[in-house]
Amino acid sequence: MSGAAEEDLQGMKLQHDLGGEPAGPIDLSDQEAEPFGKLFTAIFSALRQHDVMSVDELRRTLEDLSKDVYDQPYYERWGEALCNLLEEKAAVSRAEIEQRMAELKMRIEATR
Repeated sequence: MSGAAEEDLQGMKLQHDLGGEPAGPIDLSDQEAEPFGKLFTAIFSALRQHDVMSVDELRRTLEDLSKDVYDQPYYERWGEALCNLLEEKAAVSRAEIEQRMAELKMRIEATR
């Protein structure tokens, strides 16, 4: 769907539609991803290879994020989108993900 069609259909541009907007300089320097960012990339790659989700589905889910979530840093957006998509596909619920995260956090804190 073209940007104009998106705008007409929804009455406003989505946050990912930056065509024609002013932009500053692009930072071309290499930036090392945080370990959790690498983990999100690995999880998504495994899910994609096992036909659980596709790049297009993740892109749609990212584009569907609310503006306040979309404005978060890159991998925080990915985390939210992955959770939303896994829940949408009934693979796992957000509550299950949050419970597992809490368990892992307690285990990590216990080793400190």
